[in-house]
Amino acid sequence: MRVVLVFPPRASATYMPLGIASLASYIESKVPGSLVRLMDLNLAAWIQAADQDPKGKKLIHFVRGHQGMFTDPGQTLYHKSIWDRLRQKITALGRQAEMFLASGALSLALKTLLDSQVRLILAHNPGLVGISVLFPEQVPFASALARVLKQAIEKNAVPRCRIVMGGAMMSALSVPDLMTAVPEIDAVVCGEGEEAAADLCAGTAWPDIPGLIFRQGNTIQTNPGSRTISLKHLPAPDFSKLPIPDYFNPMPVLPVLFSRGCAWRKCRFCAHNFSFGGYRRKPVAAFVSELEHYHRTLGVTHFYSADEYILPTDMDAICEEILARRLSIFFHILGKPTADCTPGRLALWSAAGCKWIGWGIESGSQRLLDLINKGTCVTDIQRVIKDSAAAGISNLGLMIFGLPTSTDADMDQTLAFLSDIYEDLAGLTASAFVLFDKTHFARNAGRYGLKIDGPVDLFHSNHTAVKSGRLKFREQAEDGSYRALKGTVEVARWQQYRRWLGEVPLKEQLPPEHVLIHITSA
Repeated sequence: MRVVLVFPPRASATYMPLGIASLASYIESKVPGSLVRLMDLNLAAWIQAADQDPKGKKLIHFVRGHQGMFTDPGQTLYHKSIWDRLRQKITALGRQAEMFLASGALSLALKTLLDSQVRLILAHNPGLVGISVLFPEQVPFASALARVLKQAIEKNAVPRCRIVMGGAMMSALSVPDLMTAVPEIDAVVCGEGEEAAADLCAGTAWPDIPGLIFRQGNTIQTNPGSRTISLKHLPAPDFSKLPIPDYFNPMPVLPVLFSRGCAWRKCRFCAHNFSFGGYRRKPVAAFVSELEHYHRTLGVTHFYSADEYILPTDMDAICEEILARRLSIFFHILGKPTADCTPGRLALWSAAGCKWIGWGIESGSQRLLDLINKGTCVTDIQRVIKDSAAAGISNLGLMIFGLPTSTDADMDQTLAFLSDIYEDLAGLTASAFVLFDKTHFARNAGRYGLKIDGPVDLFHSNHTAVKSGRLKFREQAEDGSYRALKGTVEVARWQQYRRWLGEVPLKEQLPPEHVLIHITSA
């Protein structure tokens, strides 16, 4: 079977889609004779936006390393202004996709983009088009693409071509609502997609495919959940099917995945656990062989971890294997700042090429860390951040402001904590607390003074609202009234406070792939 896998907007133009690259190699290894093509519609949207901007070509030449000094701060800030303008255009395309789904009105810019991509898709004469959706912002684009693609299939009397949607977002929205709103979608894969994708390509009867939700006449059928697969013999993602030189990076930065799921799985605010089954990891030697393969065949020296986080013991083994093979690479991970992240360990990780860690700090209040069941200690976090910086690793602090029951005293403690470690941070993300369905805080909203007003709508179409797993909520004050969300207030307070600590670091303003390149070029 001929298969086209699509990654729609809206994501960064620096990101190479790991999901469709993984599916491509799995399908071709399991279904002999299948031919898989990958299309990055997100990248195409960015290139279209750049082509239509007076300075877009200048930006492309800069970010691809063809002109200027990529790591020069002044040049970076200059080109960032162009980048921001293009991002606004991509965001506007998202709103146009929502309008098209709601009313049928298709803007010229969106029509140009979708029509060109539909022509390319159908030129491959596929029997299956898979649309991979990772982020909430992609859902309207993906749905608009499905609609225009189905119209083209019917208009041109193309031999039967099925449209299937999948990806992590399918576990974070109402699939029946999505399929009602967008009848052009033939099926949705919930959960891990490899086996379902292979079954679809092999011609397995749809009622027999685990994890598949599909249209049967006027009804929507839901099969039992997808199987959790072992990572031991999973083929490496095939990035060679993507236009690597076209991404907005001066050198390729590949996303890689050592494990699936979360080894901790106890944080009370987190919705990521709904995307995968239990925690599993690849054999260390096999994972490092993937890195070595990309290094040898594609010339890749920079890697960006897509894991929830990697356990210190696993990091030790990975780094020892990298050093044993004398691989000269650089990489980023997400980490949990616990007591077992010792100076010796951090030095080992740095020596192997780990030069940037995004630390899940969340708060500087021990009361709140205990409340969210983070499993960390403020004093340990402070020590780990300082030791990491001393080992030559750049630290990104990941913070959540406005956690349930947060008080001014908690915020004071957090500000004092951040002041203490600020000089050891290369950047900090300040996120306001988001309430997700099925999490501990959603199930026990009343206990924490939260009033849930319903799910956030992603878009409207066909008289149906497509709902996400994100919830609208209000917070109750001590007098029983409802106040402004604490997250918004605390983020604003942090932004005002940080002015006393210095300017916002440049690395905090860049996409992750560019941060890694800047760090390793210093």
